[in-house]
Amino acid sequence: MWNKISKFYSPFIDVLSFSLLILTISYVAMNYGTLPDEIPRHFNAIGDPDAWSGKGMLIVFLILKGFILLMLFLLNYFVFISNESAKDAIAFVNIPFVNKDQLTSEQAEVVRKLSARMLAIVNVCVSFLFFYIIYGTIQTALENQQGLGLMPLYITIVLVVISCYYTWKIYQTAKAENS
Repeated sequence: MWNKISKFYSPFIDVLSFSLLILTISYVAMNYGTLPDEIPRHFNAIGDPDAWSGKGMLIVFLILKGFILLMLFLLNYFVFISNESAKDAIAFVNIPFVNKDQLTSEQAEVVRKLSARMLAIVNVCVSFLFFYIIYGTIQTALENQQGLGLMPLYITIVLVVISCYYTWKIYQTAKAENS
């Protein structure tokens, strides 16, 4: 499996994503007993808590984080990486104003590699975002910090920029003249 992945991107990206999940689970487990019964469950746009609920909500966040991480990894692996045909793999990629049937096999392979790379990088960014939100929630509940600050906004901006960059690269590859 790692050999297949390494043809598309460094497997370290997936290891980092799953390591962040393990780190998050460990952090919640270490702090769960010391948390008050009511912890922040929602933060406004500038990172201040504006809704509170029971600490069991952290378990829901961990399950959601694990589910998203696993689904993005499996989607990436089974759609883009393990698929033998690049043309079949990119059937799930929406490229505006491009007829995918007219792509050369080389173009289809580049689009597949870029798509797999983008999904892996988005997965690690989402993992980091979840880690930071859970970390900030616990720190705010323990009164060690005041809310999340603007870091979730910055991570979201990075996610949008990464997605736009790879979408542009995919579009440029697909629109390149067939030679």
